[in-house]
Amino acid sequence: MSQENVEVVLKAVDAANRRDPDAFVACLHPEVEWEESGDVFPGLRGIYRGWAGVRKWFQEAVLELWENLHVEVEEITDARDGCVFLELVLTTRGRASGVETQLRYWQVLWLTDRKVVRRQVFFDRADALQAAGLSE
Repeated sequence: MSQENVEVVLKAVDAANRRDPDAFVACLHPEVEWEESGDVFPGLRGIYRGWAGVRKWFQEAVLELWENLHVEVEEITDARDGCVFLELVLTTRGRASGVETQLRYWQVLWLTDRKVVRRQVFFDRADALQAAGLSE
């Protein structure tokens, strides 16, 4: 396992949990492509490009949408070619509704030069494992 890649990913998760956009963006490559399906963060969809794009995503997804947000890493595996597979549980409390929700999902992150350069979200473990070049 590439400990450096895992450490970068865990720093990004920690920054999200602390709601710290500067520390979060510091974990990203300048040419990052951050895919958002709209299923994890309602109303957000598409690919956010570069630091400015992801900073906008962070503002909308982490700071504005939720009163509270916590990401728990259930599993993390350094896969192949700078790829990291994650199983995550997201617990949130809606800013407007006050309703607490919990969602399990998977991410595959690709890293270059110890920075996240691409993110993809999955709601099926097998699909995420396949994208990461792993098998069950």
